[in-house]
Amino acid sequence: MTIFLELKEKLKEIYAEYGTYILPAAKFLLALAVFQSINHTLNYVPALGNIFIVLILSLICAIIPLNGMVFFAMALILLQCTGVHLLAAAFGAVLFLALWVLYLRFASGEALALVLTPLAFALHIPAAVPIAFGLVGGPVSALSVACGLVVYYFIRLIGERIVVLAAGEDINMLDFVRTLAEGVFQNEALLVALICCTVTLLVVNLIRTLEADYAWQISVIAGGIAYIVIQLAGALFLEMRISVPVLLIGTVVSCLICYVLQLFVFGGDYSRSKVFRFQDDEYYYYVKAIPKMAVSNPNRTIKNISEEAAEEETGRSEEKDAAAESGNGSETGSVSGQVEETGKDAADFGSAAHTEQSGELPEVLADVIRRYDVRQEAEEQTTAESEQEEKIKEEYFQSVDFEEKLTDTLKHL
Repeated sequence: MTIFLELKEKLKEIYAEYGTYILPAAKFLLALAVFQSINHTLNYVPALGNIFIVLILSLICAIIPLNGMVFFAMALILLQCTGVHLLAAAFGAVLFLALWVLYLRFASGEALALVLTPLAFALHIPAAVPIAFGLVGGPVSALSVACGLVVYYFIRLIGERIVVLAAGEDINMLDFVRTLAEGVFQNEALLVALICCTVTLLVVNLIRTLEADYAWQISVIAGGIAYIVIQLAGALFLEMRISVPVLLIGTVVSCLICYVLQLFVFGGDYSRSKVFRFQDDEYYYYVKAIPKMAVSNPNRTIKNISEEAAEEETGRSEEKDAAAESGNGSETGSVSGQVEETGKDAADFGSAAHTEQSGELPEVLADVIRRYDVRQEAEEQTTAESEQEEKIKEEYFQSVDFEEKLTDTLKHL
């Protein structure tokens, strides 16, 4: 668990720094895998299987949205179908047009599910896609998974049955089209796969959204069980042949992949979960807080010390000890040195004072002194004016006879 959490922190740091380059590189590798898978199953136009053409298409898909990758993949399938028969390419064009309209109308943002579904079925881990998108997506992702299933079974139909039918000398066009239609719309394996993937995705999404502890982990296990049960039930009732060991191993591997995925996407620490209760005038609020699992990722520095480095380090420590001993013996001489330095400082201070008196001052210091002189002159002028006013008032009071002035005022009243 700790290893995955440390890896998660490192990947977050790497993506934060180099995300501009990582995303196009990931899209390039995904497109390369998709195109190579198509050419491996449908290799009827050798020119389209040229590695340079595949690389050019992958580079284009690296700089365009994922819907562009879906379009190029469908176009490559149709071009490969032309090497089998034009009717196969025409039927595929009509089928893909219907899927394209349905996909763009309801699930245009779920291109990754459509692209990954045929790859997962080709790698025999079909449960990985519905479980994964039940965790990180929503019910709409089921439509993209269904479109991807139709594309995958159409490719298998062309590679297993239509090639044999087209190789015959007498081709009945009506039988050819009927075989194509039955291979898509009456395919029991496709029907079971559609039900299985849809139910698995919805079960995982439903359990994942519950408030129960360990809901994400339980949803992964429940999705794997649901996938196995529906596949076995479909094979039993429809009398289909399936390989039980391949089914079990593929489902277990899918669950392990999705378990690691939920650690990277969610990673909640349920052992420290808390429930809070709030209320206002109208409602009561119950909030469940689940802290994220995180580990510190310290930068470790490993230092290798060789024998020569150890000897050098020992020599340096001996030199430091010798210097410390000699320093204790020279303390008396340092006192006289300090006295001499004090004298030098006094001499420097006297020279600085002499420089100030002679007027040889820096510009900043001269400006400060000038402002101080102006302020002092203003204060002296204000003091002189106030003293002059007081003197005038005193002379006035001495010159006026207030008793006579008061007697005259009373007479007038």
